[in-house]
Amino acid sequence: MKDGKSDIRRELTPSQLVTPVRYTIDPGFVNRRMVQSTLGPVMMNAVDQQVRQIPNLAAWETVRIDHILTQALLLWCRERTVKTLEEALVTPGERFFCSNEKLGPWHDEPGDPKRAVSLWVPRSHSAWQVEFHYSRSHVQADTLRWFLQKGPERLAIVAELCSASEETVIVRPIVMGFPLVEAADQALNNSLMYCRDDFYRTYLDEFDEFAKMKNTPTPGDPKPMEKIAEAAFKACLAEILGDQSPSDWGGENRDYFSDHLHINGVRMSGEFLLKGPARFTPMRLRHLGKNHDQILRLSHGPADVLFVQHCHDIGPEVRETLRVFATQPCNPRRYCLIDGRDSLRLLRAYGLYEKAVEMSRQEKGKRRSRNC
Repeated sequence: MKDGKSDIRRELTPSQLVTPVRYTIDPGFVNRRMVQSTLGPVMMNAVDQQVRQIPNLAAWETVRIDHILTQALLLWCRERTVKTLEEALVTPGERFFCSNEKLGPWHDEPGDPKRAVSLWVPRSHSAWQVEFHYSRSHVQADTLRWFLQKGPERLAIVAELCSASEETVIVRPIVMGFPLVEAADQALNNSLMYCRDDFYRTYLDEFDEFAKMKNTPTPGDPKPMEKIAEAAFKACLAEILGDQSPSDWGGENRDYFSDHLHINGVRMSGEFLLKGPARFTPMRLRHLGKNHDQILRLSHGPADVLFVQHCHDIGPEVRETLRVFATQPCNPRRYCLIDGRDSLRLLRAYGLYEKAVEMSRQEKGKRRSRNC
């Protein structure tokens, strides 16, 4: 890591950062029978047509069939807006999920040594224990087998929710593997091969509209952001982007939306979740709504980029939750974390810090007047 950026992003050119890619799963585990029954006859006919185009299919090339099945299954998930595991657990009647999740080391299923059980490793406290039950024979990739044995490892998974008691949910995986980013350009494809979903982590100074940040040093402390109200930061953000700052509404999924963002000239839309200094402490999931679901609701929007901003540091469980919802294998999007230091750096880069302080002071005065 350097300057907070992963090695892969430092290696890519500005044009490569916005090149079209395909986010998929490298399928080391495929239950073909379950894929077929899930897709149904119409989609399986399309799969059969693609398989027939593979010339002289050798035994070792059956992995190509698994890739075709996986792509069809991800398309099926996208068309049906299949949810992530966390969302599926709290949605009555939900049968399937598609998301990146961590699994612990496998152990024998009681009474059947040919089958394995892996436990879900949640990012924070969960009311459920989720058990993945599957046949070892469906694990075809040695690398995946090793990680399933050792755990915990973050894997891209499409699975069916089979049964549930008050505390335990039984899951049958359909496809499991490592997240994979592919590009049409072979040179770029070689660079992306092992970056997984790091490609989608986007940094604020990569956007054309915030390019002045590159010449502004990162502050050593977010303390000055304690003076900046959320509404003031939002107004300054809107000023930089040439937008109108919207009023807050309690039922919204986002605090701010802009359709005027660009990376290397490529236009993008963004949805922002903003948190001011009501609690000037590092952001935790408990700060994100009564049900800790603000990131989930943010992910329901149509934007190309999901932003989470806070006046202080952003905790690892929040970062991982945003990553999971943004990089759902069937609906991947870019995501950007703006902590207190980057928030302060942005305001200073555009000469707006003092203005934000004054706006915050005025807002505080208005609140006092209303409470009198």
